Amino acid sequence: MKKTELSVAQQIVLSLSVLLLLSVGVTIAGYMAGMQDRDKIAGFASDAATATGIITKKYINSVGPGRVWVYWLDLSFQTQNGVSRASSINVANSVYDRNPVGARVPVTYVKSNPQYFHIPGTEPTQRDVGMADGMFKYGAVASAVFLVGLIGLFFLSRGQGGTPPSATPEQLARATGSRPPSPTRFGTRQG
Repeated sequence: MKKTELSVAQQIVLSLSVLLLLSVGVTIAGYMAGMQDRDKIAGFASDAATATGIITKKYINSVGPGRVWVYWLDLSFQTQNGVSRASSINVANSVYDRNPVGARVPVTYVKSNPQYFHIPGTEPTQRDVGMADGMFKYGAVASAVFLVGLIGLFFLSRGQGGTPPSATPEQLARATGSRPPSPTRFGTRQG
């Protein structure tokens, strides 16, 4: 089976397209994370309630090429309206170490949206919003740069527009390896 290889221009277009998709993903993720962090901060400021939660499980996930440890606590708590909630929360290692399984911890949650909650040491901050906004801004700039690059390559590949000029007989002869026909010798024998 014959392998087909992409030309350099096609490889560049493919690379720019993949990078554009990735940067759009980072832009969307940054926007959504920033909005969620802002909602949480506003909710905790205006509609917060507290309850006592119980740590039901602790575990560590090892992720990424460097095998980074990510610490998790599972906890359950009951809202003021009597609804039981069981959720997991990503925590710093210091929070993980000071909360054994079965420990009672204060849980702050948003009454209108109890899926927004935190325990001491995991409060959302303006720093979290800033990181998400950075993802959004840098992702948007990268998306714009890659899009401009793709559009530029598109117009460059189209050339000057219109139909390409016809090849001269001399150019055809060089390309095919034969002699160009001579208009002065038309109809005479060549020997």
